[in-house]
Amino acid sequence: MTTATKTYTAAVIGVGKAGGGGPKGGGHAIGYVHAGTFKANPRVKLAAGADINAENLRAYRERFGVPLGFEDYRALLKDLKPDLVSIGTYVGLHRRIIEDAARAGVKGILCEKPFLNAPADLDAVERVAAETGAKIVVGHMRRYRPAFERARDLYNDGTVGKPLMCLGGIEGWDLSEWGSHWLDIFRFFNKDRAVNWIMGQARVRGFRGYGHAMEEHAVAYFEFEGGAKAILDGGKAVGQGLTLLGAEGVIRVRDEAIVTVENGSGRAIEDFSSHPRHNAIWPKVLEELIDWIEGGPIPRVGHPSMLKTCELNLAAYLSALKGDRIDLPLSGELRAYDEWPVEALARRTS
Repeated sequence: MTTATKTYTAAVIGVGKAGGGGPKGGGHAIGYVHAGTFKANPRVKLAAGADINAENLRAYRERFGVPLGFEDYRALLKDLKPDLVSIGTYVGLHRRIIEDAARAGVKGILCEKPFLNAPADLDAVERVAAETGAKIVVGHMRRYRPAFERARDLYNDGTVGKPLMCLGGIEGWDLSEWGSHWLDIFRFFNKDRAVNWIMGQARVRGFRGYGHAMEEHAVAYFEFEGGAKAILDGGKAVGQGLTLLGAEGVIRVRDEAIVTVENGSGRAIEDFSSHPRHNAIWPKVLEELIDWIEGGPIPRVGHPSMLKTCELNLAAYLSALKGDRIDLPLSGELRAYDEWPVEALARRTS
């Protein structure tokens, strides 16, 4: 970690609704989480916010004592020239804001998940990062949970034999707004090995949330390099928490804190709920972003890895749309596809 003392000016784009919103559909206050993370870091000065909703912007500025507010984020980028921005808008706006921020000289970008709206955005964001040097991290902060770190180590050190399968489900949620966390954690459990292929299926009707079509129920089934597989049920719970199956045992992670291992040696439980880092995951994201800007290593939630989680997420929907297995990495017309794939699924059933 660097010992430099530079102070960074920060702004939040898409501040969210005070008090959050309903359980599904949007209006959440992730911008408040980002703002609180900025405020808590002594090397960061939270100076502004941007939101198209004037009341939400007023409440945010009062809550955090922020001096500047903008209806148009482009005016914020031009007038303030921040070092850091967070993006808490709906996914359909992410690529445009990332490109505008990077070209305005922003050094570090914290973008919410789901990361990008369409496969065509993947190369566009990778390109603008290379052109400008902007460092981008994504809000898959669960990679920093001590329980998930422990489960990853146990899954790969022979404790349960050869890794075979990761299983998880999200009652009432989709593969993206919530499910993208578990897709990313499955990659983390498998040490970010390449994904060979994915098969997806989705039931899409008329529901919309977060500015886009959303499925009622979807399933993703995919294989990692080396043969281990994963199943994510977006819509239904799969037991309690996450399950990792090995050839000689099983690991379960409950409440993102309790790790249970069952193998030939018996049953063991470790509880990380009181671990000092259990609830200190957002500060770690920001700390590693600043360190990266200053020449440190790429964070575990840096865009080179997060683009692969996003590609996996979008490929599940492309598989449902095409009615076929999708091999990764995406190429050709699939990589050039320029729409949120669930919109096409929604048109098919409208």
